[in-house]
Amino acid sequence: MSSKQKTNDPHRDLDTMSGAATDLFNRLPLTFKIMSWYTIFLLIILMVASAWIYAYTHESDNKEVRERLQQQAIIMATDIRKFKPYQDNTFFFVSTQDGYIIKGALPDGFPNQTVLSLGQVGEIAVGDDTFYYYDTPVNEPNYRGILRAVTKVKTASKKTENLLYSLLLGDVIFLLISSLGGYLFIKKGLKPVRTLTKTAKVIGKNNDLSRRIDISSRTARDEIYELTTTFNRMLSGLEDSSNREKQFSSDVSHELRTPIAVIKAESEFALKYGRTEDDLREGLTHILEQAKFMTNLVSQLLDVARLENAHDLNLVPVDVSLMLTNMVHDYTRLCAENTEKRISITSTIQPNIRIVAHEVSLRRAITNLVDNAIKFTNSTIDISAKLAGGELIITVTDNGIGIEPENLEHIWDRMYQTEQSRNKKSNHGIGLGLYFVNKVINLHHGTVTAASEPQVRTTFTVRLPYNRIEE
Repeated sequence: MSSKQKTNDPHRDLDTMSGAATDLFNRLPLTFKIMSWYTIFLLIILMVASAWIYAYTHESDNKEVRERLQQQAIIMATDIRKFKPYQDNTFFFVSTQDGYIIKGALPDGFPNQTVLSLGQVGEIAVGDDTFYYYDTPVNEPNYRGILRAVTKVKTASKKTENLLYSLLLGDVIFLLISSLGGYLFIKKGLKPVRTLTKTAKVIGKNNDLSRRIDISSRTARDEIYELTTTFNRMLSGLEDSSNREKQFSSDVSHELRTPIAVIKAESEFALKYGRTEDDLREGLTHILEQAKFMTNLVSQLLDVARLENAHDLNLVPVDVSLMLTNMVHDYTRLCAENTEKRISITSTIQPNIRIVAHEVSLRRAITNLVDNAIKFTNSTIDISAKLAGGELIITVTDNGIGIEPENLEHIWDRMYQTEQSRNKKSNHGIGLGLYFVNKVINLHHGTVTAASEPQVRTTFTVRLPYNRIEE
């Protein structure tokens, strides 16, 4: 078979048509889809209800016809002298035991030979017609035989047919009114969804995450309200994430600009003017310092970014006393190895203090306070930890240059640096350490404050809620 020949596969044609119909339905508006299912469901209910009413009424009407037919036959047989061959859509005739009619006549289409129906109404179908008949004996002196009453069901059920037409007309009218009302109701109910869709399109087109869907205070607290509220919360989260990303990019680009420029300048100088080993060593030393600074910068920025994205911390029991004791021991050794700056570290740490916390971030926060104190102290640093008033209180004190009163309220801000730190090359920082400390302590539901006397001392105080942990 060539590629141009067509195969007549009815199953494939049906699948193609079904797929096309499904695709067309999926493209329809949600209002139309709900309206379609609503109308179909309503139509099924109306059809079932109408069929039940019709069947019940038809059966009730037929029962009434059979009962009336039986009563008419009995009355006619009781007083045969008042015999009438036709009365109230009913035919009457008297026949002998062998079927010979002696009075009255058969209705058109009714067979002459039928099974006697004594005591109950009989039914016989002839072509498209159905007949009910009832037989009763006649014991009059001049008339001895069987009296039979016959009626055609079609004639008897005229009332039922009228009922059917009324039901169909009523169903059509009710369906139209209900469908129109349902369409208006569904359209109004889905208005917030259309607003949500419109807002999403605007956000996608303009990249404006500040937009929100207006929710009236009188709006019912239904699924649509919950969807809208959730969408607004999602937008707020996306906006926060976007702002943090922009802030991160801004911080990185701003802070890396200077060290990159220094590395470039030192490299160019070494290549152009470096004649001796000392010149090259000096240039490489400056490059190494800037590389270390950039490494530290990126590390701190990543720590802050991870912390800002964390809404909850994985808290575990932490022995704060042991953590601080080990920290004092490590920093004492480091300071002893520093020949440029003699620093003495003292500590007063209450034993057996255990709290539920995130150990890594809490350790990092306290480390930042100690590093800050080492950076600015003249000679001494004191670290203390105690329980008081249901709180764990940790303090870090140094006798360094201090912080001016106008700067105290800003030291917790992101990328904030005091004039003192910027003017000293050895104290160069990026303004993220204290911001990180404040963020960590807040996530632990605590507070951190600073008190300073310029050129005398500076004290950082951390307060954390304390709940006793059983050993």
